[in-house]
Amino acid sequence: MISLRRYLRIPQELRPSEIFKQDSLSPPKIAIQIVLLQLFYYWTAFFLFYGASKICGYELEAKKWLFSWELIQFTNSLGLTISLLWLLDSLICVFFLTVIVGRSKLAWDFAITIHAINLAVVTLYTRKWPSLAWFFLQVLSSLILVFLGTWTTRWRELRDTFFDGLVDTQIASHGTNNAPDVELKDLEAQK
Repeated sequence: MISLRRYLRIPQELRPSEIFKQDSLSPPKIAIQIVLLQLFYYWTAFFLFYGASKICGYELEAKKWLFSWELIQFTNSLGLTISLLWLLDSLICVFFLTVIVGRSKLAWDFAITIHAINLAVVTLYTRKWPSLAWFFLQVLSSLILVFLGTWTTRWRELRDTFFDGLVDTQIASHGTNNAPDVELKDLEAQK
């Protein structure tokens, strides 16, 4: 049997198993992460828009809802619905940011990059500069993605450091009497 790996010279760090590791920062890996995040950002928005259009009875114009700023208004129900769905999209994309990037120092960069690319796409699609309502929505969306993304990636980074043996020990101590209990010490009393 001929090995496909022999003919495809994919660098080690660009293999699917290595994309989500946090150890290297090569430009091709960062580019793939940006593309993946942007795709998930738009796919999530599309599925949210599709569901909302079916539930609320709106006619879905996917390109216009995704790539236009003209429907973002705070004066009608369609504009408010689309605005809330964009905010929900950012909330869901925190998960993708945590899984794909996984580093708290890079969460800001990737979150702002998603919105900068979105600004470029919207401006190129409509051939006009977006409205203040659209910019306000993007700022809120960016804040959600930046702060929650930073918090979740930091939690993911520190989980192994601080919580690694804690849960295993507690589960073991409740299952058998042989495992020691976890002792929490007061750091203030040790001074």
